[in-house]
Amino acid sequence: MRSATAITAALALAFAACSTNDGPVTWDGIAGDGWADGTGDGWDVPGTTITVTGTVWSPGHVVPISGALVYFALVEPTPIPSGAYPETCEDPASPFWIRSEPDGTFQMQVSPGTWHLVVQKGQFRRVREVTIPETGPYALDEVVTTLPSSNDVGDTIPSMALLYARPTGDHIKDVLAKLDMGIVGTDNSLVMGSEVFDLYNVDGYEPNTALLGDLSRMLQYHIIFFPCTIDGSPLLSHPTAPLEDDAVLANIRAFLEAGGKIYATDMMYDVFEQVVPMYLDICGDDAVIDAGDEEAWAHWETMSGWTSHGQSVEPDLSAWLDAIGVGHSGIDFMENFVWIEDMYVAPPDILPGDPVSPTVWVSGDFVLDTGRTLPLTVTFPVGAGKVLFSTYHTVGDDSGLPGHPGILPQEYVLVYLIMEIGVCQSPII
Repeated sequence: MRSATAITAALALAFAACSTNDGPVTWDGIAGDGWADGTGDGWDVPGTTITVTGTVWSPGHVVPISGALVYFALVEPTPIPSGAYPETCEDPASPFWIRSEPDGTFQMQVSPGTWHLVVQKGQFRRVREVTIPETGPYALDEVVTTLPSSNDVGDTIPSMALLYARPTGDHIKDVLAKLDMGIVGTDNSLVMGSEVFDLYNVDGYEPNTALLGDLSRMLQYHIIFFPCTIDGSPLLSHPTAPLEDDAVLANIRAFLEAGGKIYATDMMYDVFEQVVPMYLDICGDDAVIDAGDEEAWAHWETMSGWTSHGQSVEPDLSAWLDAIGVGHSGIDFMENFVWIEDMYVAPPDILPGDPVSPTVWVSGDFVLDTGRTLPLTVTFPVGAGKVLFSTYHTVGDDSGLPGHPGILPQEYVLVYLIMEIGVCQSPII
């Protein structure tokens, strides 16, 4: 049997043979039996392999994460770009890689030796040096398979901007804090100033115009969150008034085309509807800013928010919700105000680069017509970027106020999608 040193040296020679001056290339397409690379087209690996197991956890070790990329590399991976960038999908530069199961677990065969273990979902990435012993099975410590909640040596999280929501709005900041990206106070809300993301449009921070009016600043972020809110104290600037400026709309479009991600909920639909109106038809006059709000306020059933009784309709999300014990059906999605009237449907003869139909993640009934099923959460690509829109608040407290303990079922859905929105994709023009 070869020693771990000999195996590692042999792999290093093979890896070097498949590298260029621009850095390592992927193993994809290289003939071999695949071993544990998940594709069946990786390298034939010399020597003996042992079984390695582990579980991928969210930041803060709150919940297991499915579909995370796990691989063992001879060299540290290229750093993730610090802002919006066009990431397309390719296999990692390793013969040993896999994606985690719905319950976050994984099992793979790996050659003994010292490796850089990479665990990644979107732009959340942890890299640790690990030594796989000569005999197995070998269970990885959860410390090395838990995604980070801040940037540090070997740890990367997305660069995130979040516009503040007034007290009756959608406080996505609190869900991020519960994932250890800030301190959760005694009121179960983010302790302002402890966040690892950038806040805008509230006392002590810069207004939304400082972000939306400056494309170079927008491009510094991977994700910009637009939580549902309306004008009023303590906001520094009107949430949607900047969208009256064509230059701001051009900035949003450029951010998306460059690979940026937009996460918007409920009454902040205009941040995409005014830029790429073809994808979703929100209630009210699509050409008029805030018209969906007016439509919601015109009905007593929707004017104060409504609950949709629904379910996940995307298989991977459903499998994850079932695996973590939340369940994918029978979920009350609280704090909807507006609704999606219709969506773009791509023709069957779609060509590469053409717009695609939005992906529906969650659907549910409609308070104005309980026999009608509406899409509640959707994503769609724009350029190299992506838009996520949810008609219900991420923070789904039926009191309309933030600050409840724990994580509610609808919040788990959007925890999943906070991770998923950063996953690689083919650019769509």
